[in-house]
Amino acid sequence: MTGAKRIAGALAALMVPFAAWGQVDSEIKVGDTVVSATSMGSGEHVVIALHGAGGNTKSFFFGDNGAQFAQGLAQAGFRVIAVTWSGQAGGGFAEVDAAVGHARAIGAKKISLMGHSRGGELAANYARKQPDGTFDTVVQLSSVDDQGLAQTRTKKVFAFNKYDRWANWQPAAFDKSAEPRQLFALGGSGHPVSALVKEQPTLLADLVAILKK
Repeated sequence: MTGAKRIAGALAALMVPFAAWGQVDSEIKVGDTVVSATSMGSGEHVVIALHGAGGNTKSFFFGDNGAQFAQGLAQAGFRVIAVTWSGQAGGGFAEVDAAVGHARAIGAKKISLMGHSRGGELAANYARKQPDGTFDTVVQLSSVDDQGLAQTRTKKVFAFNKYDRWANWQPAAFDKSAEPRQLFALGGSGHPVSALVKEQPTLLADLVAILKK
């Protein structure tokens, strides 16, 4: 049995309601920056979740379009912090700065970025500006980024549907990225995270396995 399948089985076996992980709406203040956020979980590995454009809110990863990835990650032992940002190209750095500063302040031993669509692009753009090893993992879900990541101490994950016109830059980003890297080029055309899970039901478990390496 693969690591991902073992974790999938463990996740399925846990029947504690998601509410037990305490979804909390709050404001994060670092310096003069105030960011609206929703958090869940209590692990020492913090996953900062970044929604995309098109009206997605801070709750995207907690809802059906986001395949409830926040709940699944919290259940697997991670603390998830989903922040609100403009969703516009070139924006979001101040919000990620605040989230990273908050994660460090609450004692995070590892920090990862996970972004969908424009949020994936933001995750990559932000990570490129930081010293190698700042982040454990950068996860891009249906991202619009095409630049790649050169960091060799950061794991990189690319998950997208091959026929999703909004994510057709991802093969180039993967090719330009240094190891360690993981590609999930799925066979569908949908853009939301839920469309990725439709093609690969074990995707959350696969990500958990990578994050825990």
